[in-house]
Amino acid sequence: MRRVIRWFGRPKVAAALLLLALVVAALGTFFPQRPDDPATRARWEEAARARYGALVAPLERLGLFRWYTSPVLWVALALPVLATVLCTLNRWPGLWPRLLRLSAPHWGTLVAHLALPLFLVALALSGLGGHEDRTLPVGETGAALASGLALRCDAVSLERYPDGSVADYRVDVTVLEDGREVRRGTVRLNVPLRVGDVAVFLYGYTVQEGRPVVTLRAVRDPGYVPFLVGGGLFLLGLILRWVAGDGGRGAPDEV
Repeated sequence: MRRVIRWFGRPKVAAALLLLALVVAALGTFFPQRPDDPATRARWEEAARARYGALVAPLERLGLFRWYTSPVLWVALALPVLATVLCTLNRWPGLWPRLLRLSAPHWGTLVAHLALPLFLVALALSGLGGHEDRTLPVGETGAALASGLALRCDAVSLERYPDGSVADYRVDVTVLEDGREVRRGTVRLNVPLRVGDVAVFLYGYTVQEGRPVVTLRAVRDPGYVPFLVGGGLFLLGLILRWVAGDGGRGAPDEV
């Protein structure tokens, strides 16, 4: 059993499992994922039938339309995390004395390795998220989202170029929970308003009967915070290894 654990924790095995996990995760990008929002589910089903025809049912049974919650994906993501942990533990007896000597390059290598499981966890958690759209005239509040939050469009303003074309859209949004205001801010193109793991984007704009109407898309991403933490650890590891360490004369022993 110990021999199997040591083999499973080899760096080459961990790298191969990581590549496999990325391939399995990328498979979901080839198939439209079934939305959780009932308002858009009917349109999704109609588009899926038009695109795949009789293949819709087999693809559904394979879980490809809910790939990011599929057990296959979670197992594929868990394996490289486990292999990375075992790889670190296999070398820990020899690594620990070097860490006690406060060698910055070795600390950097270890910290950078810790970022990898966090990236994979973030990827898996992001697959559990989703998005919901709310189309709102100015001054109105939409139906509650699955997260329990509700959105109110307070005002819309347009910035224009000298020739009169639109340069930017600015939408003042209030986020409510149980009728109580929890956040107020401005949503612009590609500049969302964040409330926890929910980001509110401007998805559409039109004018109906002389009244501005916007479509707001609330995207819930549970992997957002783990991804930021993993990115911070990875950056810290690079700084320790290449700046504080002795990266100029060659890399230290790998973890």
